[in-house]
Amino acid sequence: MKDEEELQDTWYCNIHRRKKKKIIIIIMTKLQPRLDIGLIGLLLDLLLITSVLSQTATSRIQNIRLSGGNGAHEGNVEVQVDRSWGYICDDGFGFVEADAVCRQLGYNHAQTFTRNNHFGVNSPGWRRGSVKFWLDRVNCSQSSVFKDCVSGDLGKHDCTPTEIAGVVCVLDSAPCPHQQFPCVGSSVCLNRTSVCDGSSDCPDESDEAEELCEDVGVTRLVNPSTDITIPGVTAGVVFVKHEAVWGTVCDDKFTHNDAKVVCRNLGYFEGWSVAFTRSYLGRGNGKIWLAEPGCTGDEEWLGECPATVFTTPFCSHNEDISVFCYDGGLELRLVDGSSPMSGRVEARLGGDWGSVCGTHFDDYDARVVCKMLGYTGDSRGSVGVGRAAPGNVWNLHLDCLGHEEHLQQCRIKLPNDTCQVTNTAAVTCSNVGGDIDRALQSIQPEDCGQAEDATQRFLTRLAKVRGGSNPSRFDAPWLVSLRTQTHGRLLCGGTIISEYYVVTAAHCLRTQGSLNLIIRVGDYNSNYKEDEEEDYFIDKIWQHEEFDILSFDNNDIALLKVEPKNGRGIRFGSRVKPICLPQVRDLYQDLEDCTIIGWGPTFISGEPQTRPREGKVSVLEDRQCEEIFSGGPSNFSSSFVCAGNLLENVNSCSGDSGGPMACQIKGRRNAVSLYGIVSTGFSCKPGRSPDNLARVTKYLGWIHDKIFGSL
Repeated sequence: MKDEEELQDTWYCNIHRRKKKKIIIIIMTKLQPRLDIGLIGLLLDLLLITSVLSQTATSRIQNIRLSGGNGAHEGNVEVQVDRSWGYICDDGFGFVEADAVCRQLGYNHAQTFTRNNHFGVNSPGWRRGSVKFWLDRVNCSQSSVFKDCVSGDLGKHDCTPTEIAGVVCVLDSAPCPHQQFPCVGSSVCLNRTSVCDGSSDCPDESDEAEELCEDVGVTRLVNPSTDITIPGVTAGVVFVKHEAVWGTVCDDKFTHNDAKVVCRNLGYFEGWSVAFTRSYLGRGNGKIWLAEPGCTGDEEWLGECPATVFTTPFCSHNEDISVFCYDGGLELRLVDGSSPMSGRVEARLGGDWGSVCGTHFDDYDARVVCKMLGYTGDSRGSVGVGRAAPGNVWNLHLDCLGHEEHLQQCRIKLPNDTCQVTNTAAVTCSNVGGDIDRALQSIQPEDCGQAEDATQRFLTRLAKVRGGSNPSRFDAPWLVSLRTQTHGRLLCGGTIISEYYVVTAAHCLRTQGSLNLIIRVGDYNSNYKEDEEEDYFIDKIWQHEEFDILSFDNNDIALLKVEPKNGRGIRFGSRVKPICLPQVRDLYQDLEDCTIIGWGPTFISGEPQTRPREGKVSVLEDRQCEEIFSGGPSNFSSSFVCAGNLLENVNSCSGDSGGPMACQIKGRRNAVSLYGIVSTGFSCKPGRSPDNLARVTKYLGWIHDKIFGSL
């Protein structure tokens, strides 16, 4: 007699094989001498319950049919349960299952199985719809007809609308004998074991056809961390299926074109496609299938992109990509304004009108709105706090750069909170441009941004140092230092823009108020106050009202007004001059000869430099910095411009904060302008790391309003 452990193994093995009669015989003959009748009855009850549960799904099927084919013998498999028709998912569906379906329908066997909704129409509407699946992961290895197969629970699945199983049943004139596969377009017949084995045996390679052997275009979005209430919009973490296993996509070099392909695959064609890096809408788990697909934007799914390789990249789920998809059209109108050129902004999305959320809405966003409405001049954005907007308020935040022609080209944020009806975007548009530029130029001298030629005063430049060079006393006459009044300790840099005004980073003022700071102009050696240097008290400080609200150190700008001395402001000379301000419509891709300068240390925890150091940098693509700075879109916005020197390892350090990124723009006179303010970065981190700088053109309207008042 077998011992109990061996008997238990036999029992479970036979349950798995579903041979109920044999199980009963084994239990009755081998356990009865050792167990009482009540225990035997209990075991039999458990056995029958387990057997019923494992067969419940297919045993409840009332009817089966094939649809979409050129006859009753072929098509996608549909089953009827409780008078409702639904499909079978193609996960694990193969020749054995196809044979069982065909025998259930009265045919001898199947010619082939199909997957990926072969007999259906994968239209945009179909991909975006909800498809009824009754069965998933069907297994017919121990069954001759389909009603005896096993599967998961009825209606429980992880399948998308394109994952429908189908069959082609053999008619009287079968092209190949049973257990053989007919190659498409030829008379060659293969043993079924050769199909989808990774090696092509048919002349046309139909035995390894992607649509037969792979999960083609199987993509879904899951787990959005925010509630999307805009009609026609979908968003979430991107999952793709490969070898019947779901996995996420790494954000490494994931571009707008890649997002466009994902959205098209999901049924959203030629609309609004936005990619979010750094698990912005949530993190997946399990497998990570691919990175850097390198799509051109015209592919039907990520698997067609030229660089796609399904493997496990060196990524973590902190780098899961998410997307936002919409293709329902977008119209704009202004309402409740004092003129046709101003008012609250309403957008028509998914056929419904609603107000645009005003959270962080600014002049960049307003410029794109006005452009879409046909206005070509200056534009100002504001938030209509107070009067409640009727109807919908779309719960997304625009984050444009101003040069876009359409809002669907802008970066967006998807907030976790609901936008309030009193917090809506408003614009004032114009067909006349340049008012802000002209007003700001009026406070600057004609020779702004022109440093004196130091070669006329020194025989040679000073020696090169790591990460940059020591400039002469004349190279950056607009650079100032912010110091404590009591001890004169250097805290940050700043930049002169006119006789009375200096700009710096808002984060430099976190712990020090205007009464505790002085501005030192003409500063060079930070350890001494030299004859040419002069200190000024601060009359007024404006720190940006939305500093550090949307993300870490965003809107990192402050404007300082110096206290007059003897009835005048800063005195200019060869070592003290203002830098030029840029123009509202300047593009950062047109910049050249950019430099950053400051007294910061050259390594973490190092001492500040006694003399400022200057380094050349280049403006990088925003997407590159979204990937570099942890948090992706949540920590990078239009308030930043990303710059660095990745070849020579030049970046800023903590003491450089508030200092200028001075650049020239192609085609303009030989003067430099202030395009960036040193804000955040990796603080002297070894390696090739860029920095985030406040994007000055975004704040020209804000600077104008502080100096002159609103237009």
